[in-house]
Amino acid sequence: MDTPDAPSSDQQTNSVDSDLLLWWEDFYIPVFEYMLPKMGNLDGKSVLELGTGTGGTATLLAKRGASVTGIDLLPFRIDEAKIRAKQHNVDESIEFALMDAMHLAFPENTFDFIISKSVLVFTDHSLAAKECYRVLKPGGKAIFMENMRYHPLVWLYRKLFIKYSAGLHYFSKHDIDSVGSHFEDMEHAEFHFSSVKSLFWKKILPISFLYRLSFGFLKVLDSILIKIFPFLKRFCWITAIVCYKK
Repeated sequence: MDTPDAPSSDQQTNSVDSDLLLWWEDFYIPVFEYMLPKMGNLDGKSVLELGTGTGGTATLLAKRGASVTGIDLLPFRIDEAKIRAKQHNVDESIEFALMDAMHLAFPENTFDFIISKSVLVFTDHSLAAKECYRVLKPGGKAIFMENMRYHPLVWLYRKLFIKYSAGLHYFSKHDIDSVGSHFEDMEHAEFHFSSVKSLFWKKILPISFLYRLSFGFLKVLDSILIKIFPFLKRFCWITAIVCYKK
């Protein structure tokens, strides 16, 4: 089932430590504000993060009470993630391991939640989804925050500056449905159609107040445009897919 658009949020529940989300923090904050209420109270919950990277998301979830396992294929990223977790005093709540998201070394029904951020694009979506379903507990949720395929400016940027992008499996509406088909239920929301243009004031001509102003305005404009023209979802930058195992 489709969620209509970026939903309303409860400020206390959805507040995000933006320093844990790297330079694209402004773009992932609304995505996390959509995702975090889906997870609810994390005290005592077990979470698997695919592609933990420098550990920002794992740390954020551990600070909310979760017991987190973060996996990655790059040893130096694991080392960075351990340092970050220790800096935030949650290192005892997080375990890190070298592991492939398509071949998870965990028993069935292990985790309450699974989460990824820009990771499934490096995988065979179907294999990764099957593995996530296997290790997810009944009643659990897998949340995939992934990059979409058809945003015009992002597509051009990839072609010009990201040499390995041709080998990645960016998401289309078909891919979203395909991942969801491995679970009993699924919902998703898309983010950032016109708001990507605000990066001009951050990356090309860095003027902080113009960046903040344009981002805020375009983010509101996006919510209006997507509500009026739902087909624009397929041209957004980021999708957040919530998959349910019953």
